[in-house]
Amino acid sequence: MKPASATQVLMIDDDEDDALLVRHMAGKMPGPACQVHWAGSYDQGIKALGELDWDICLVDYRLGARTGLDVVAESRARGIECPFLLVSGAGSHAIDVQATQAGVMGYLEKGRLCPLELERAIRYAIGVRRTGPLAAGPVSEHVPSEVVELLMAGYASKLPFVVISLTLDREAAFRNHFNARRIDSINSDMEALMRSRISEGEALIRTKEDALLLISSSREPRDGRQFLSLMLSEPLAISSGDGSRTVSLQAMVRRNVFTSDGYPSATALVAELDGFIVPGLRQPGPDFKNF
Repeated sequence: MKPASATQVLMIDDDEDDALLVRHMAGKMPGPACQVHWAGSYDQGIKALGELDWDICLVDYRLGARTGLDVVAESRARGIECPFLLVSGAGSHAIDVQATQAGVMGYLEKGRLCPLELERAIRYAIGVRRTGPLAAGPVSEHVPSEVVELLMAGYASKLPFVVISLTLDREAAFRNHFNARRIDSINSDMEALMRSRISEGEALIRTKEDALLLISSSREPRDGRQFLSLMLSEPLAISSGDGSRTVSLQAMVRRNVFTSDGYPSATALVAELDGFIVPGLRQPGPDFKNF
C-alpha cells in the first residue's frame, strides 16, 4: 500500500488502457512513491480537480470533443492551481507551442514515455509550483519567456540539449544592397526554410529582434553545426514586385550552437543568448563561435 505522503497524481484520459499504462510506469519510477487516480472524461476530470489539491495532473490532449488545453483553461478560470503535464498520442510542434503558451509544465508523447522521463517531468513541474513559475529563473529583455522556460526545463531534466541560433546581420544585408522590405522577406523565408527541416519535439522560436532560436534535445553539437552549414549553403530565392534575386545567406547570417553542458545554469545560457541576439550587450563567452 502506498504511504499517505505519496505524490497524488490525477490522470485525465478517456482511454483506460493508457491510464493503466501510466499507473504501471509510476510504480516503476525512481524516487518518492506516486498514487495515480484516473478520471475517464472531461467532466469527470474537472470535477476531480475541484475535489482535491492534487500535486500534479496528467491530461490527455484529446478528450472527445474537448482537449486537455480546455481542461487547463477551465481549471485556471476556477482558481485551480494544480500543475499540468499534457500527454499526447502523437508528437506535434504546434501542440507543444500551444501547451507552453497555456502554462502547461511539460509535454509528453505516449509512444516515448518511460518511467524515468515521467519521473523527471513530474519532479520538475512540482518543483516549479513550489518555487513559483520562473521565480528562481533568469529574466531577459531579449530572450522570450517561452525559451527561458524550455531552458529551465532542460536543465531540470538533466538531459543534454543544444540551442541552434541564427540571425540576419542587417548591416551586412544593407551592404549587399538589400532594403528593409527585402530584409523582412529574407527573414520570413529563412524561418520557413528552418521550420521545414526541424524534427518533431524541437521548438523554433523567433525573438522580437528577428533572431531564430531552435531548442533541441535530439541533436548533438556536431549535428547542430552541420544543420546550419547545410541550410546556409543553399541559395535562397526571394522575390518582390520589382523582380527576384538569389541570396547567399552564408555571409549575412550570424549563427552559433550553444550546448547545455557548456554553461552551469539556465541563467548563464540566457545571458549568452542575450549577447548573441543583441551584439555588444555583453562580451561573448568561450563557447561562442560563429560556425
